Amino acid sequence: MNLTRDEILALDDITIKALTIPEDIPAWGGKEIYIKQLSRGIQDAYLKRRFGETRMRQDPKARQQEISAVQIFGHDAWLFVKGVCDEGGKLLFVEKDIDKLNEKSGEAIGWVASEIIDFSGMNDEDEQLKKVEEEVKN
Repeated sequence: MNLTRDEILALDDITIKALTIPEDIPAWGGKEIYIKQLSRGIQDAYLKRRFGETRMRQDPKARQQEISAVQIFGHDAWLFVKGVCDEGGKLLFVEKDIDKLNEKSGEAIGWVASEIIDFSGMNDEDEQLKKVEEEVKN
């Protein structure tokens, strides 16, 4: 049976799950939090944050083009904000919390961010982009 446009738009397809922080992460270990899958739009925003946004500038008088990647910056605390929620799926943090989260354990924030990526089905996509990034560097 084919899904209709209205059925697709009405789907509640973002799921949440409980995570137990590994015991070996100081102060966080053994505690439980909830995470939710990232929507497609948030996944795209993450990829732009992670790998930059290419911009092209053309100067017809000089007959040259300039291509540069801009806006590459940290993303673990941002992912934490976009994926950590309560048991009903309501996000616990807002973007203005990022600076405070950046002062927390990098191990803990990074582990949760990695779990959000995995839960959102982005590991394969992330690995492919890492390979492309390495090829560009070489």
